[in-house]
Amino acid sequence: MPTNLYEQFATLTHQGCLLFSSLQEILEQEHAVLEQRDLEGLKQTTRNKHDILLKIENNIRERNQTLTLAGFSPSEAGFESFSAEFPASLREAVLADWLQLKQQLHNVRATSKRNEQILSRSKQNVDQLLALLQGQQGSNVLYDPAGSKGNYAAQRSIGKA
Repeated sequence: MPTNLYEQFATLTHQGCLLFSSLQEILEQEHAVLEQRDLEGLKQTTRNKHDILLKIENNIRERNQTLTLAGFSPSEAGFESFSAEFPASLREAVLADWLQLKQQLHNVRATSKRNEQILSRSKQNVDQLLALLQGQQGSNVLYDPAGSKGNYAAQRSIGKA
């Protein structure tokens, strides 16, 4: 098998670690702006997150293509088979980067979930404030025929009375 496939995969794996590290930093920034309710900061971190996610997607696609070119499936099992054939000079570094990549993915998922919960809680608070400002009470909210939440008080009419 051509040595350049091993080197290419090793480089892509290391780049993946760097990309996930950048994504983690952006998610931490996102956490800070969510806590501060900084709309402009949130817009910027969302753009940054989108850009880094595109780079991560390309990195994953290239790694999968490298595995496929080497004759292995683009999966965990394919990586394990491929890594067993790595030259000794690259094997240790690639395995260390692979483990780091898996740990970073786990960390990114946890941080993203935390940010999602903060955003969800903020949305609930805003929805409750809007309902109060519009004079709607929680007890007046029912489901309409389409299964969506509706305002029972606002649906009252002579025909429904």
